[in-house]
Amino acid sequence: MGLSGAALGALVAFALVYPNFAFAYCSEPSAPSCASDYGSFDDEWEFDRCKDDMEDYQSEVESFISCNNREAQEAVDQAQRANQAAAEEYSSAVDDFNNRTR
Repeated sequence: MGLSGAALGALVAFALVYPNFAFAYCSEPSAPSCASDYGSFDDEWEFDRCKDDMEDYQSEVESFISCNNREAQEAVDQAQRANQAAAEEYSSAVDDFNNRTR
């Protein structure tokens, strides 16, 4: 099911008004408590359940790292665009200044 025209329009308007708003939030996962419980596992079922939890945790950590890397790259890209815009604005101002001296 897609977004309605109004919902899509609102989303676009929001993005234009708040371009720096992060739509993604990278939530750091927590290690399963079974990993640090004291003592050995009581039985194979408890071991298997904890092993499954650890595998899920590994996947969550990998997703978290990917999310952080994406957000970091987006921040770098945004900073580079801002730097380029500032450099172009400066260059334009210098050109305008030089044109006035002729």
